[in-house]
Order: sequence, then structure tokens, then C-alpha cells
Amino acid sequence: MKLLFASLFAVFATCLALAQPPEITKKHASAARISQGIRIDGQLDEPGWAAAQPVADFVQNTPNPGKPATEVSEVRVLYDNTAMYVGARLLDARPDSILLEMSERDNIGNTDWFAFIIDAYRDGNNAVGFGVTASGIQYDTKYSSATEGGGFGGVLSSGDESWDAVWDSEVERTQAGWVVEIKIPYSAIRFPNSAVQVWNVNFVREVRRKREISFWNEVNPNIAGYLNQSGTIGGIANIESPVRLSATPYISMYAENFYDKNGSPKSTWGRSINGGMDIKYGINDAFTLDMTLIPDFGQVRFDNKVLNLSPFEVRFDENRQFFTEGTELFNKGGLFYSRRIGGRPLHYFEAGKQLEEGEVVDDNPTESQLINATKISGRTNSGMGIGFFNAISAESHASISNKLTGDKRRVLTSPLTNYNIAVLDQNLPNNSFVTLVNTNVLRRGEDYEANVTGTSFSLRNKAQSYAISGSAALTQKYYPGLTDLGHKYFGSIGKTSGRIRWELGYNVESWDYDPNDLGFIFNPNEKTVVGSWSYNINEPFGNFLEAHVTFDGIYGRLQKPNVFSDLGFGLDAWILTKNRVAYGMFSWLEPIETFDYFEPRTEDFSRYYRFPTNRNIGGFLSTDYRKKLALDVNWNFRKFDEPGRHRFNLTLSPRYRASNRLSFYLETGSYNFKNDVGFVTYGDNGEIIFGIRDNITVENVLNTTYIFTNNMSLSFRLRHYWSKAEYSSLHELLPEGKLGEAMHDRFSDNSFNAVTVDCVYRWRFAPGSDIFIVWKNNTEDYTNIKEEIQYSYGEGVKRLGNLPQSNSLSLRVIYFLDYLNLKRK
Repeated sequence: MKLLFASLFAVFATCLALAQPPEITKKHASAARISQGIRIDGQLDEPGWAAAQPVADFVQNTPNPGKPATEVSEVRVLYDNTAMYVGARLLDARPDSILLEMSERDNIGNTDWFAFIIDAYRDGNNAVGFGVTASGIQYDTKYSSATEGGGFGGVLSSGDESWDAVWDSEVERTQAGWVVEIKIPYSAIRFPNSAVQVWNVNFVREVRRKREISFWNEVNPNIAGYLNQSGTIGGIANIESPVRLSATPYISMYAENFYDKNGSPKSTWGRSINGGMDIKYGINDAFTLDMTLIPDFGQVRFDNKVLNLSPFEVRFDENRQFFTEGTELFNKGGLFYSRRIGGRPLHYFEAGKQLEEGEVVDDNPTESQLINATKISGRTNSGMGIGFFNAISAESHASISNKLTGDKRRVLTSPLTNYNIAVLDQNLPNNSFVTLVNTNVLRRGEDYEANVTGTSFSLRNKAQSYAISGSAALTQKYYPGLTDLGHKYFGSIGKTSGRIRWELGYNVESWDYDPNDLGFIFNPNEKTVVGSWSYNINEPFGNFLEAHVTFDGIYGRLQKPNVFSDLGFGLDAWILTKNRVAYGMFSWLEPIETFDYFEPRTEDFSRYYRFPTNRNIGGFLSTDYRKKLALDVNWNFRKFDEPGRHRFNLTLSPRYRASNRLSFYLETGSYNFKNDVGFVTYGDNGEIIFGIRDNITVENVLNTTYIFTNNMSLSFRLRHYWSKAEYSSLHELLPEGKLGEAMHDRFSDNSFNAVTVDCVYRWRFAPGSDIFIVWKNNTEDYTNIKEEIQYSYGEGVKRLGNLPQSNSLSLRVIYFLDYLNLKRK
């Protein structure tokens, strides 16, 4: 292994020596200081605008990289002691054809848009962006090198699109195109403590009807990264970071109803009033403290619950704003999964195991109550990012009553718990970085405590054409008189720019590696070699705009015992036509029998299931989103070398734009696993029981949005999920990994049927201040009782009316208080 890595490093060093940086000219702009105020009205009629140096000559990123933009853009930048001002005249030869779909804040619809990106510390890894659509919708984002892709119209990555700064903008349509005027207070950005400022910046515009995205400073799609291809802006002098102190108190009121037509009583009501506050304080020009006191997440969108037949935990998205906003630094290294905080109590399942004769569980909360959470983060002038995170959750108890004696008692399901994260992230030349992360979980009482220490790095050459990356982590669990240790490490080298790109990586996770107290891992105990090679055409050719082909493969073993587990090869290709229709195909081949050590669910990985050879093929179609009606189609078919065993999945996603204010998006999917094989239970003598089953799932999600104004919207989300597992036979898993003869008939079928509704009215009535009115409905039913199982989708739909359901109607008022505004008043 040492020889392998030595060879890889030698190859990388040779590549670095041979790679020549592409000739990229960094444009320079100057900002002009003003003494008179600017009124943000989209007019650009103040004298200061005429005196400012304009920047123009935008260059296409797509569809014709490197070519001049087809429409003229002219941008000016002003500043004073309190804010920076950006004014852009966006000319258009066909102003009556400018697309103007309205959308919710932080969501770019089918419309033209303009954005301004600031990398004040010039590290090429971190930035903030402020965008405005032609219909006046604001979009702000934070960029982090931890992720690539996404962000403004698919051009920039943020990693933190929930970041919500307070700034001002206005647009005005003219006979020559449209105009945008932006005011960004210094309290919304961080910059070095220096008398003279020089920042990396870029301006970007999309002409939506042409799907043309252009930058002021050229961004070449054949070069990895976007921020590293920014221009610069100077002329900014003698500005200071203001006192950044704001508070956002809230009050929320809930009316809740639980209805069960078969219950007694059928309907019960509850109500509650909650209050709390978020505080943001700028410790200095670079570091900010964020704190939430007595948070209330009752209006957060429902999770997409599923019927989980796998041996792995389901990973849910984080929808709580405090844990999505400003957390890009804490996500470095991949050791932080914020859903652990305030999540399922540690001993949630123990309550049902401690029942005595006559006892039942009356109440067992599925979430721990979060008391408070605090973040401190920032970056020094030398490029050192520093972050601290702390959160405390209260004790959780299950309520148990004895139906025979009438006695009641409480069982502790989670102790008072303290969560902590510390991060050091040093920027290095060429947009490289190295990061050190520590997480720990402290629990009151006799429960174990956990600690994880990890590091990650990425080193790139000056041309941004080659990179070497790696990470490592050590997990520790402290029990009374015992410490469990686990580890992982990963390394890769690759060519990251140009038409031909490749990557080769090696990953090890020990059998006892467990970061799951504050992190997430599906399964440890693996040693894998992964590789990929791709060919990318980003310039138009023939009837196409771009095309991509990727070959990849994986070879896997267990870390302990050191045995073979997995081998697979894939081929992916997709192409985009000049009509903006995208097609893609993929295939995956597992040419030999592999060994699944996780499905048998043994702690010592001593048993395995022989996974048959198989092949998977699929594809997608995506039509032009500029049209009123567009459609996405995804499908795949996986055939196993066993009689009648296959998987076929199909997803149809039509979207319809009824007007610039009203839109509909439906995603309907059918997932069919026929004669699938999986774990069922353990037998009376400890034998492992597998089953052959049909697992059929149908999921429908409808999203509807109506935009009243650029500060007022109504969104509606309906999700219906139905899934069944119907077993045709049960078998003992034999020591050689195959299934034995069919066993006695032990009923194991089950189904899960759920409907959720999230309806949200939002009115931003003042900067940073919102009123939310939210209706939430939840109906769900998991059953393994034969008479109640819904074996068809139609049965599932019919049964919904007979299931218990909960409804919540809530009002939440958030008001933004800024110290500087209060001081002026």
C-alpha cells in the first residue's frame, strides 16, 4: 500500500510540473466614494452614478463559453461609510421578451437575473452573493469550496442558500431592457480590517430566454471552480465594519387538532403560545456570534418518511433555518449532521422494553427539546477560519401507565445533552485548504460520551488542473471503565480541469468507526478503491451545446475481516441540445457475485449474503424549462441473475407555469422491487431469516406556489407515500451466504401509508421581518396486521379517510431589530 501511495504522489508531482496555467486576465474595477445619499428605486439618476467607472464586456459561460455576451451589461459600483451600492443597466434588444416569472425569496424562477459576488478575503474558497431577478425577487447565498455546482442559476455553489442577509434592491423595466439598483450594508458582509480594500468580485447575468449566462470576468467551464476566476475591485478606502448587533424576537401561536374517527373522543384540541429570540452579534470585523434562545421549529416542513427495509438509517434533510444558515464552516470534513441535535432521544426504544404487566406507553416524544444553540464563526486576515458551535437539549421522558393498578411513572429516554463543535480551516495558495474539526457530545449521568477528531485537505496547482485531497478521523466513545476507538482515512488524486478529467481514491473505515452521535454514516467497515474518468465537451458542436461521458468503478473489501465484498463498473453519458432538451443514459455492471455483510445484521460481520451478478441501465429526459409546460423523466431497470428478480423505477415530473405568479410542480414515482431478497428477523434459535418479497412503492409530491408580490407568497406542498412489502417465502440464511429451503409460513408482510401537507403563507412586511401562517396536516399508518395492510395503491388511497390525522394551524411573527437603525432613530 505504501508503494502504491508513493507511486500516486510521484504521478501527481509530475502532473504539477507539466501543467501550465491557462492565461486568464483578471479584470479590475474601481468603486467611487459618494457623499450624497442614494435612493434605491431602480432609476440610477443620482449624480454619483454618472461619475462612477462603468464595467462591461461580459463573457459567456454558456452556451458559447469565451464568446462575448449577446446583450450589453453595464455595471457601476459606489460606496460610502455605511454601504456599497451596485447599479446595473441590463440592455436587451427585445425588452418585451424578458422573462419575468415571480418566485419565493431565494428561489430563481424562469426569469432573467443579475448577481454580484464578493470574495472580500480573496481566498478563492469563500464568498457571498447577492442576486435580483427581473421581477424583483432577492436571492442571497454564501459560497463555500466544500461544494460545487448549484447556487445562482446553477452557476455558483453556496452550500448555504438559507443565509438570509438584510439588504435593499429595486428593479425598473425600461424600453432598452431593465435596471437593478442594490444597496448592501457593511453589516451584511465581512471584510478585512484594512485602510484600503481590494476584493475579488464578479458580476453575472442570465438572459433566460436564451439560457445565456455571462460573467464580467470570464469563468471558463473547463477550469475547476468559479471564485478563483473572479476579477478585482479597488478604490475602496477608509471604511469600517459597523457594530453588527441585531435581534430577531418571535412569537408563535398554535391551534392543534387530533382526529380519530374510531377513537374516544374522536377529536381532541390543544393550543400553545411560544416565544424566543435569535441574536446576531459581530464580535469584530470578521467574527460573528449567532444564538437562538428557546427555539421553536413547529413550522418546519415534514420529513419525507419512508418504509425502510434496509439495514441503514434514513438520512433526512435539515429544514431548521438556524442549522442551515451559516454552518458551511462546521460542515467541513463531513462530521456534522445537525439532525442529531434535538433529534430522537438516545433511549427512545427502551421505554417499550421496560414495560411490566399491565403497563402501556402513553407518551414517548420522538424529538428532544432544544434549549438553546450558539455559533461563533469567522475568518482572519490570514485566511484562518475559526468556528465554535454549542447546543444543549433537555431531558426527555416517556410516560407509562398501568391499566391494572392505575399507577403512572416516567422513564428517562434522553439525559441533558451538550453538543460541541470546534473548527480550524486554513486557506492555502491556489484555492487549497486544510481543516481540523472536533465534535463531542457530553451527557449527564451514566450514559456514554462521544468525541470525534478529524482533518481534511485539498491541494491544487496554480492552473487549477490537478488536485490531491484527503481526510482522516478518529472516533472515541467513553463508557464507564471502557473506551471504544474507531478510525477512517481517505485520499485521492485527480485531474480537475480540461476536457479529460479523472480521479483515483482509496477509502478505509474501520469496523468500529462510529461518528453518529453528532455525525452520520450509513455503514462503516470498508476498504474501497474508487476511480473515474470523464470526457467533457462544454462548447457547442453540431446541434448540441455540451456533452459528458464518465466511466467509473469500485472495488471493495471489509476492513475487518479483510475479505472481498464488492466490485462494480459504470458508464454515464448525457448531452444537451441547442433546444435545451437534455438526454442521459447510465449503466452499472456487477460482473461477479459480491458479498453483502450488512444485510444479515450481525455485529461481528461474520455472516454475509451472496449478492447475485446484475446489471442496471437507466436514463433521463429533461425538456426546456423556459416553456410553460416542461417534463423530467427518470427511469432504470436492474436485472439480477436470479429467476424473476428485477427492479424497475420510473419518475415523471411535469411542471406547469400557469402565469408569472402561479406555478405547479408534480413529481410522481413508481419503484418496483420484484422478488427482492432481504433480512426479515431472527429465528428462535438465533438463525438469520431472509425473505423473498415484492416491495412496491408509489410516491406523489405536488408543489404549488402563488406569488402575490416580491415580498408575499403562498406555497402548498402535498406528499402521499405508499409502500408495501409482501413476502412470498421465508428462508434461513445459510453459512455460505445462500438461502436455504423455504421455511414455515411466518407472516411478515407490512405496509406504510402517509400523507403530509405543508401550506405556508409568508409576508415580509419589513426588512428581515416576516409573518408566517402555516397549516400542517399529517396522516400516517404503519401496519403489519394482515387485515389492515394495504396491498395496492388504491387500497392505500381509500384507507386514508379512516386513519387518524393531526392538524396544526399556526401564526408566527418575526421582527428584525438592528442596533444601527435603532441608534439613528
